Amino acid sequence: MKMRNLAIFAAVMSFALIGYGETVHQTQKGEGACLDGGKSAIEGKVVEIKSVGESGKVARTLGSLAQWGYVSYWFGIPAPAGKAILRFKIYVEGETSAHSIYIYGENGQVDLAPLKIPADAKQNTFVTVDIPVDYAKEWSGIAVKKTEKSDKPSPWINSISVVLP
Repeated sequence: MKMRNLAIFAAVMSFALIGYGETVHQTQKGEGACLDGGKSAIEGKVVEIKSVGESGKVARTLGSLAQWGYVSYWFGIPAPAGKAILRFKIYVEGETSAHSIYIYGENGQVDLAPLKIPADAKQNTFVTVDIPVDYAKEWSGIAVKKTEKSDKPSPWINSISVVLP
């Protein structure tokens, strides 16, 4: 009898926990960066790419990008209004300049937060950086903007996912 109760409890809990999981709404690769007008940032010589083993390609803005310069990432399916998470998969290598993340909102760019690599991140490894979004309207793009005068590049970006809680 106890085993049956335990099985029922486990089944009920597994269904209850499904509602608390996250859903990846969509993902954009790091090399998908664009300039104004939709031109590839790689072709525009603002972004460089490289391969990192089996994990695929990573991309970063060059150190020559001016302060307040930016690249955009466009998602084909708009993110719904409300809460979401921008999940960056970052390859940690070398020093980088400060960058902030903006979403393209109803009236232009809306500043979210700096793109910060965790202080305890080890070199030559991947880390995940989550940036919360809470916006009253749907949105479909982000800007990665250089926020300091520096000759250092941005962090290496493998992918950016819109995650719905």
